[in-house]
Amino acid sequence: MREDLIQAYENILCKLNINGFDLNSDKYSGVFLPVPLSEYAEAKHRVMLVGRETAGWMKAAKSTIQRIKSMPVSDVVAEATARHESHIEYNSKGGVKTTSSSRFKQYYFKVAKELGLDPRALIYSNFFAWDYNKTSIRQRPEAEQKEIISLSAQLLAAQIKILKPEFIIFATGYAGIDPLIRSLFQVHFSGYKNSAEVIPKKLWEFQAANATCFRIAHPRATRGHELYRDMVIQRIKEKIAAVR
Repeated sequence: MREDLIQAYENILCKLNINGFDLNSDKYSGVFLPVPLSEYAEAKHRVMLVGRETAGWMKAAKSTIQRIKSMPVSDVVAEATARHESHIEYNSKGGVKTTSSSRFKQYYFKVAKELGLDPRALIYSNFFAWDYNKTSIRQRPEAEQKEIISLSAQLLAAQIKILKPEFIIFATGYAGIDPLIRSLFQVHFSGYKNSAEVIPKKLWEFQAANATCFRIAHPRATRGHELYRDMVIQRIKEKIAAVR
């Protein structure tokens, strides 16, 4: 599973075309490449939690989009996957540290706890594999956005195909994302099918890639979004119970 994913990453990143990028203002983060820990393969249920993008990823010296073309792609992937593995932190006794100031990580740990899973058994991914200067790539010129969105979709599709999650939670927000989610499953899979009433701007549940998928607001969102984040966990519990 891990080896297949790494090979897919290398194949996809080789396609990166930097000709349309303004390299004089190259403030892209290092590429975000998740890899599963051994607990994922052994989990009783496979859950993927997808954020929007990072707010900076890897040290500045290891960033910029052009760096991917300046070194062996295998080295780029090795650096990025090692960085991803470090998102799980351990306490002085060797146990998983489940407290964090990050709202996203707080939800990550809540999902794991409520579903009775080891936090190491979840896979954490992002919809966009890069951020720009710790913010969204959507502020960049169209040519740059198009390349980033295309490569990110290919990377995420490879993750879904190889890791085969049963449940995917897109904790990304809806603005500008829902059309890209639809495109992801239409282009790289056999489409999607809504499986419950859509609650506009709040919750979208659908079936795709042999998984039950949800799109909700980012975990930092307030104003009632907590209800829908909890609703997703409850729906997953119900679906698990229904097949026992």
